[in-house]
Amino acid sequence: MLGLPYIALALALATSSIEAKITCKCLPGQPCFPSTPVIKSFEKTLSEPLIHPRPMGSVCFPNDPTFNPTACAEVKSKGHNGAFRTSVPEAAQFINWETMINSTAVDQCDPFGDVTDPTNTCFQGRVPWGVVKVKSISDIQKTVKFASKHNLKLIVKNTGDQVFEQICAPRGTTGVTAVTIEPGVQWGRLYKEVADRGQLIVGGIGAGGSIGAGGGWPMGGGHSVLSPFYGLGVNNILEETVVLPSGEHVTANRYTNPDLFWALRGGGGPSFGILTSVTYKTHPAPPVTAAFLVANTTTEEGRTELFKEWVKIHPTLVDSGWAGFWPYSGTQFFLTLMAMGSPPSNPKANATLQGFYDKIATIPGVEIDLEVTRPYTGFQQWYDENFINSQHGIGFNYTIGDFSGVPAAVASVLIPRDTFENDPEELANALLQLDDARPFLVGGGVVSNVAPDAMAVNPAFRGMLSDITIALSWNVTTATPQEVLSVEQTVTEWADGIRAVTKSPGAYVNEAEILVPKFQDAYWGSNYPRLRSIKQKIDPKDLLIVRQGVNSEGWDDEILCKTT
Repeated sequence: MLGLPYIALALALATSSIEAKITCKCLPGQPCFPSTPVIKSFEKTLSEPLIHPRPMGSVCFPNDPTFNPTACAEVKSKGHNGAFRTSVPEAAQFINWETMINSTAVDQCDPFGDVTDPTNTCFQGRVPWGVVKVKSISDIQKTVKFASKHNLKLIVKNTGDQVFEQICAPRGTTGVTAVTIEPGVQWGRLYKEVADRGQLIVGGIGAGGSIGAGGGWPMGGGHSVLSPFYGLGVNNILEETVVLPSGEHVTANRYTNPDLFWALRGGGGPSFGILTSVTYKTHPAPPVTAAFLVANTTTEEGRTELFKEWVKIHPTLVDSGWAGFWPYSGTQFFLTLMAMGSPPSNPKANATLQGFYDKIATIPGVEIDLEVTRPYTGFQQWYDENFINSQHGIGFNYTIGDFSGVPAAVASVLIPRDTFENDPEELANALLQLDDARPFLVGGGVVSNVAPDAMAVNPAFRGMLSDITIALSWNVTTATPQEVLSVEQTVTEWADGIRAVTKSPGAYVNEAEILVPKFQDAYWGSNYPRLRSIKQKIDPKDLLIVRQGVNSEGWDDEILCKTT
């Protein structure tokens, strides 16, 4: 069974006033939209009938045909669970991507609001009109061709609850161990499968392990706590298979379709095709050492000095073999760091980190609540205890960091080594403007040892040390369009404050910013012209076009009509 579970056809915007022209996607309710007999004929060619989803919250509205109190109770209990949301076709990680927000209305379906009020309606929002549950490559090919023929908007939803496919033996005579997966496999499961075979794989880190291993994560570049030691996710891809916008199913590697292979490794998904498999390199699994810190600042001066010292030590810490996470919120500052080996294989690792601890312990207004360094049998034990089951976790509780099912505006800033080295105080002051952030120390090391144009992934990754992730939410029940816009603007203003210091627009496309200035420069930099050229050759009809994706500058914000 193929792991990629869902392809959505045409957003359900039957009330749209957009006229169906050759420059616009065709929508339900328009004369150009395929008739019921045509749709039924297409449906008979698929492995399963089309799904016509309503928003997840519809089962909670008494005035909705899908009303079901039992199902509503499940939605309310699991609606913020990332694994649950990935298993159903109508849900997105952040609920605002299920919602149609314009200048006058927020059309949504909030099960946590006053659903008993008869004036409250469950709007379809961005939830698609039809969904194909994929069981074969043929299902993908038929769907792509149908959407292309009828000029429908095509959306790909990865990360379903599907089976793990296979672990490969060493490839040929190269001695490289590898794993081949199909989309829908999640990193939490893949890590375990690989670890059970004594191997390690570079992958995404998230609460509950629900990040998909074979879709947007690798297509966006894929950074990881393991990246400084083994490279970005795209550095570890040996081969991919993909259904092109033409419907053709092809293999891409260094020798076959090399331009496509270049674009798939960081060009953003699903701009160049729908992935049907990814082959990742795996590595021997060494023991690891982890370090945890919880510091509390009781004065603003203490907080400022703590951040200055942290920024200053950043390059040395990376060079001594540490990677990890440094979330902060209000007066609290956390470290969750990892080094390869137990004790660390880099002889400078422990001394460098202890020097930082000793320094901040002398700062007035800084209290060290927790300082722990401990060995783990390997990455898998560290990951399980800190990101899957918090019973044995230390320091920051990442298992409660699952923000699924809430509205969110997000931004990312890749901070170069040069900024840490040359403008530490200015950078510290910019970071202090954020009350809450989830930065990733995932650069340097092997990440920096690859040519910026070796693959499509943002060249800014090659010089960065940390990725700062900023996120703000709003009240999904009461927020007006103007209030939502204000939150989005605030996130961009905060990101702009850091970008003013880095003097670089570099950002991570998998943490896309709604109002990012010049997305081409932010996500792909100098690699964008080549990416766009490949996109135009592979997808001349812009079938697989996404907001802020390659070649989307000629489309409106909803990717419904061309503007140029």
